[in-house]
Parts: sequence; C-alpha cells; structure tokens
Amino acid sequence: MIARGLVKIVAGIALLGFAVIELGSPLWTKAQLDGTAHDAANDAAYAFGRTNNRDQAYEAARVDANRSGASLDEFFFDDAGVVHVTVSKRAKSYLLHNFEKTRSWYEVHLRATAQPAGR
Repeated sequence: MIARGLVKIVAGIALLGFAVIELGSPLWTKAQLDGTAHDAANDAAYAFGRTNNRDQAYEAARVDANRSGASLDEFFFDDAGVVHVTVSKRAKSYLLHNFEKTRSWYEVHLRATAQPAGR
C-alpha cells in the first residue's frame, strides 16, 4: 500500500520534471541566444568600424554565432550603417519537436542590431 503510493509520487515527480524540461527548453535557448545575437551584432559593428570591411564584419558575426552553437541566418547593413543580425538555434526536445503543431516552438530565432562607432 505504501509502496504503491510512493511509486505514484515518484512517477508524478518524474513526469512533472520531464514537462518542465521539455517546455522550458525553448525559453532557455532563447535566453542563451539573446546574448549570442547581441555579441554577434556588436562584434560585427566593431569589426566594421575598425576596418570598414563588410566581409570582416560578417566573419566576426559568424564566428560569434558558431561559437555558441547557433547559425547566422541574416546579416546586413541598413542605409544608416546599422548592423542587423539574426541568429537561430534548435532547442533541445525529446518529444514535442516530433509533432508538426509544436515543431516551430523549438526553432528559436533572435535578432539584434548594433551601430559601428563614429556613425
């Protein structure tokens, strides 16, 4: 009798833990990706401000994204010279990424901008 109740408690805690990890993973990934996106934009702006070379600015952003396990999806300068980057990363999922309706929850994309110094 006590063993059956203990098994239910342990199973409930395990199920709750799984749900917290599965549903919290996209939020955790977004928090990590926020720093990556801003680092990529800032480093690209710094590189461009130093060298005035867009290829070196792109490379600085790409290196930052890759260092964090993310992808650099978009990189451009607007008319005002502001650097825009978009980085993405797939959040860890054991179950919900297998379903079409929830798959997009685990594809995290974040944008950031930075302005080169002296502009």
